Amino acid sequence: MIFLKESIDSILAIDKKTRELVDNTEKEIESIKKELREKLTDIENESIEKSKAIGKEKSDEILADFEKKAEDLKKENEKNLKEIKEFYNENSDKLIQNAFDMVIGSKSNV
Repeated sequence: MIFLKESIDSILAIDKKTRELVDNTEKEIESIKKELREKLTDIENESIEKSKAIGKEKSDEILADFEKKAEDLKKENEKNLKEIKEFYNENSDKLIQNAFDMVIGSKSNV
């Protein structure tokens, strides 16, 4: 009878140890999963931040290029406008006379 009790106690002890081992293993697995999720989140956030930085850098480059082209175009337009004004100032009398002659001439042809 003692042998049977010792066998049962031994089986119960083994069962208890097995459950403890399973519980500990499950806790360790959950801990590892949590740690991995945190690391993946960190990596994802880091990747997002790097992408944002690259995007901002490229956006700034494009904007600077656009601003330079706009400034160049503005300077070119100012130069052309100045030339047109100079031409008009030098030739305004002739231009007005030609326009007048064209209007009067076209009315006389009617």
